[in-house]
Amino acid sequence: MGLLYEKLIELDELSSRECVITVKLNGNTDNAEIYVENCRRVLSCDNEFITLGVCGADIRVSGTPLTLENFGVGGVKITGKLSSLDFSDSGAKGSVK
Repeated sequence: MGLLYEKLIELDELSSRECVITVKLNGNTDNAEIYVENCRRVLSCDNEFITLGVCGADIRVSGTPLTLENFGVGGVKITGKLSSLDFSDSGAKGSVK
């Protein structure tokens, strides 16, 4: 196969092992930006809640109004007034507020 095929396989393997989340606050939570790399899927999306599937876990972002943007292969950007981030996986839960 070709080089492109090999790179796609590498990206798929990386996204199943690792997720990077970056949160940028501009002085307060009214104008927050959240970048999630290696996002596998968007599980739900509305103005108040966005749930993403990443490397065996789910990330639930809550706030108002939230906007979901795609910033590249396997990555998303969420903007809005941030209330909380919740992480869950098969049996383990944690949260950052």
